[in-house]
Amino acid sequence: MDVGESDATVYRRGDVFAKCCDASGVAELAAERDRVVWLSGTGLPSATVVDWISSADGACLLTSAVPGVSGDSLPADAHERAMRSLGVVLRELHALTDCPFERPLAKVIETAADVVRRDAVNPNFLTDEWRLRRPAELLAEVVAESAYIESVLEPVVCHGDACLPNFLFDPLTLEVTGLIDLGRLGVADRYSDLALTTIQLHDEWSADPAPFLDAYGLAEVDPRRLHFFRLLDPLTWG
Repeated sequence: MDVGESDATVYRRGDVFAKCCDASGVAELAAERDRVVWLSGTGLPSATVVDWISSADGACLLTSAVPGVSGDSLPADAHERAMRSLGVVLRELHALTDCPFERPLAKVIETAADVVRRDAVNPNFLTDEWRLRRPAELLAEVVAESAYIESVLEPVVCHGDACLPNFLFDPLTLEVTGLIDLGRLGVADRYSDLALTTIQLHDEWSADPAPFLDAYGLAEVDPRRLHFFRLLDPLTWG
């Protein structure tokens, strides 16, 4: 089965997941492996690396299955408690130190520019409003706003793809049982996570993110930063 937005293919057998790629994806998969190893040593709930197999033809990353259900499958009556659990875990992730991985904003914008240049932006990742505009126009808006974002940057350890399917929950206690799909984990502005999580809560759960933000500890949000990272993210996949 195919899972996530990468070109890797994911299989499950029992309590082990295998993510496999061809030779062109080995470096990216190895980077994800290293991030899983690092996060699993911090005490936050996550998978662990079971094995790594590589050859001239490609590679396979084997990780332990994380118990729980993905956030996008939780019923409506679980949403508020789950939002609070998610807020706490994301705050704990953002409080970690000594992370060896970085996602500098300039590099992320370079990735977006490459995707736009190759005409590889997936329209399904864009809002109805953004689909009415050319990707080059969206990128130009990102570039124009980047100076402000750099001026208020708050570097923390970010998940990098903080969407509901990448957080697993205990269906009974609604505690977060694991953070998965860590290929983009690294030091970045905290709003790169907050922007994705809050828009997911709105789009997938039709929920006011206030309980999440309260548990996270953010009394006031910067809508300008939320908009920036919500616009930037879909331009980086392709």
